[in-house]
Amino acid sequence: MTLLYRPHLECRRPRADATRRGNVLVLTAVFMTGFMALLALSIDLGYVYTTQSQLDRSVDAAALAGASQLSEGPEAAQDKILEYLVRNPIGSHEVAVDENLLETRKSEFLVEHAEDLEIQSGRWNALTRSFEPGESPYSAIQVSMTYPRQPLFFGRVLGRNQFQVHRSSVATYQPRDIMLALDLSGSMNDDSEFGAIGHLGQVAVDLNLEQIWYEMGSPVYGNMGFEPDWVTVPYISVPAAVTWKGNQVTVNSAQPIEYIRIYKSNGGYRQYSNVGASGTFQYDNRLIYRCELNVGGNLETIDFFNNAHIRRGLGLDAVDYPSDGGWNDVIEYCRSHHAGLPWFDHAVQNSGNLRKFGVKSAINFWLRNKPNANQSPFLAQVSAQPITAVKDAVDIFLEEIGQVDTADRVGLSVYNSAGGFGITECVLTEDLQAVSDVTRTRQAGHYQGWTNIAAGLKKARQELEEHGRNGSSKIIVLMTDGCANWLGGTENGYAPQQARQEVVLEAQRCRDLQFPIVSISLGSEADLALMEEVAALSGGIHYNIPGGTSVEDYAGDLIEAFREIAVVRPLKLVQ
Repeated sequence: MTLLYRPHLECRRPRADATRRGNVLVLTAVFMTGFMALLALSIDLGYVYTTQSQLDRSVDAAALAGASQLSEGPEAAQDKILEYLVRNPIGSHEVAVDENLLETRKSEFLVEHAEDLEIQSGRWNALTRSFEPGESPYSAIQVSMTYPRQPLFFGRVLGRNQFQVHRSSVATYQPRDIMLALDLSGSMNDDSEFGAIGHLGQVAVDLNLEQIWYEMGSPVYGNMGFEPDWVTVPYISVPAAVTWKGNQVTVNSAQPIEYIRIYKSNGGYRQYSNVGASGTFQYDNRLIYRCELNVGGNLETIDFFNNAHIRRGLGLDAVDYPSDGGWNDVIEYCRSHHAGLPWFDHAVQNSGNLRKFGVKSAINFWLRNKPNANQSPFLAQVSAQPITAVKDAVDIFLEEIGQVDTADRVGLSVYNSAGGFGITECVLTEDLQAVSDVTRTRQAGHYQGWTNIAAGLKKARQELEEHGRNGSSKIIVLMTDGCANWLGGTENGYAPQQARQEVVLEAQRCRDLQFPIVSISLGSEADLALMEEVAALSGGIHYNIPGGTSVEDYAGDLIEAFREIAVVRPLKLVQ
């Protein structure tokens, strides 16, 4: 009989797959615990990095904002820093700040973080690459901010509930190399001349000319007073004198006059007899050229278009002439009544001073016709306009730059030179007073009267190319009150179209070198479209200061434009 062996069930060996499943469950539990710990750690680390990045951005922005206010003093800088820190919170703090509560939030922030925030003003030492606290003038600011108790999400599992973040930033002004390219053409005297009466008014122009006279030392030239008046010419051989009033003459004699003849330009005359010892005479309202007088049988003629006769009447024969030329030029200028005569200027008649002689008319003549330094050097020291407004604006510009220790340098180029080209008057320098001194000694039409804008711009560009510092912000400030009309050199000369094109080419060269041009158009005669194009081409800004206003108004606008340029300083983080 065959017996089959059947083992008992409880004696069977466990299968391998069941054992593996048990091991996996245990391992999974272990791994899940580690994974959750790593996940918690990564979340916390990510939060730490995010918070640190937020703090970096907040403190960097606050340092830059504070540096922008350094010229206003440390208090203004601190106030701006607090504003940026409040507006740029970190972590879970709310972002939006109610403008009505901003001042309150700043005060609360300062109290809350009195031990965490440190602000220092001073300067940045580029050689040692370190911040140096110091006294005014300031050029850099350091902002250090610590948040010592930022909460962790899962760190408490590992025994840490908080973490700390810290950021220190130094912001400073980027040094600038600034070239001023200024207009020294003859038109920079225009607002002090009779021709400006139409838009500035008689009173304003007269007061300015009187101011110039005072600044010259109130000189007396012969018998001329400051205000123009009719000339009285004494006769030599007869005891009498005649006052010429253009179409009238007034005669005064110490003895009875036998007759008077007054002549017009073609030689025709009218005779007056038995007129006593004095009287006023005219010839059908015609311009009187000569007056012949017979007293006691002595006959003498005074010719009002004979400069020697007028000089005698004005007492100028022994008087030194302060400008180029001579007193005959001034006489002819005052007397000219049509374009065929020397020095004709219709503004003389429009001012009411035709055929009158005075120091005011002489100054007007020198401003208009003898403005160069080698002709009338004294004009550099007087308040001719708008050149004086430009000088005042440059002084304000330099003063604003000097308020902050930024290592800015300024240079000066002008147009035109004696040959009609531009000239570099001051190379780039930190000696701002030297730039002011040179500017103050220059006058309208200093070298030449025309307007070669491109030449001044070229000199400014070349100075920045050759002597501008690596890492500096390079800027050109270009100012004109007129239109480009001149190209230097004997082969060029007056060429408005080509001169304008050359300005555009220069602006393009500046653009290629990343030299932005801040252009300033002064007055109604400036080429507004060209100056706008120059600024746009080069990436600069254009200021338009229109004409037709008082000198005080446009001078104030000009000063404000230069001040804005001076205080808008480029900033950078250096640490």
